[in-house]
Amino acid sequence: MKTKKFRFFSCDFETTVYKGQQTTEVWAAACVELFTENVVIENSIDNFFNYICSLNTNCILYFHNLKFDGSFWLDYLIRVKNYEQAYDTYEIKESGKKVISWKPEKYMYNNTFKYSISDRGQWYSIIIKVKNHFIEIRDSLKLLPFSVERIGNSFKTKHRKLDMEYSGFRYAGCDITPKEKEYISNDVLVVKEALEIMFTQGHDKLTIGACCLAEYKNICKISLKNQL
Repeated sequence: MKTKKFRFFSCDFETTVYKGQQTTEVWAAACVELFTENVVIENSIDNFFNYICSLNTNCILYFHNLKFDGSFWLDYLIRVKNYEQAYDTYEIKESGKKVISWKPEKYMYNNTFKYSISDRGQWYSIIIKVKNHFIEIRDSLKLLPFSVERIGNSFKTKHRKLDMEYSGFRYAGCDITPKEKEYISNDVLVVKEALEIMFTQGHDKLTIGACCLAEYKNICKISLKNQL
């Protein structure tokens, strides 16, 4: 079976906060590929999505707190892009009840998506198929359960979180100042550095719990091998 190859990115959205606003939208979106420092900043979710699609490859995008950023993704995919959800409906003959299940990725059509959200409101991933490639959006908070500032301090990253005035009249498509670019760049760079450390140590599962379990199994396997 052919294994899909992915490019990995640390990403972040900045959303509007100003007096009297009636809706909230993304006014800045940044990403940086792991093991690079090439930060790309767009001034709307639409431009950001178009950039990711232009890479013509499978991508995994890490957002720190997908429960927040993911709501903008789902709104964009459903309301703006009119993408369909990738699920099948089955009927159980005995009871007549209908069961809905997500399509396996190999059966997904282009311009469709699926997502994993628990019944307790925990967001894990969103998977989009477009142009015969997959864009998987993950929650880096599940892998690094700390604030960006604490991640920088704990991992001793080269870049550190900066301060910025969040409140102010901004909108999708607006000009982004150099100071705002520096702020959002540092946010994605801090998480990128921490993800690089995790990945280098083989901790690339969806959650920190899954990483711990994999590490435990590996320790047990090594221990058993040494006893033989």
